[in-house]
Amino acid sequence: MFGNIHFMQRKIPARFLQEYLETVAHAQSFQTSNRRAWALMHCYAELQYKLKGGAKCPQCRAHVRHVVPVTIERMDGTKEEFPCLCTRCFEGERANAKLSTMHIGDAKVEYKPRNYGSRTKQGASFPKKQVPIPTPPPV
Repeated sequence: MFGNIHFMQRKIPARFLQEYLETVAHAQSFQTSNRRAWALMHCYAELQYKLKGGAKCPQCRAHVRHVVPVTIERMDGTKEEFPCLCTRCFEGERANAKLSTMHIGDAKVEYKPRNYGSRTKQGASFPKKQVPIPTPPPV
């Protein structure tokens, strides 16, 4: 009925591909796989943005530049999948989740909830420093 349908495919500009390949090569220097995966996902998402544009956050309808699927594992064990989340919604979900995972293909980056308002460094509490109270000068 419609005959042959031809879809136009946008050519990838050489500079976009060069940036992507440079990031892939640079990511191999990272010692931790979480950081390497984040760099590769960020670069891939940026390339996709340049080629296709962004998307809308399914929760608040804000524009999302880097479309990366997110899985949220809640404290009660339930999981929820999102095609992407804006930064504000991602941080809100992360604060209430046991584990938040961003993934593209085999690359994935896991985030645990932040401990807002406490004096911590990646989950390890610092002891409070005892600051001596100076004695007042003699009158």
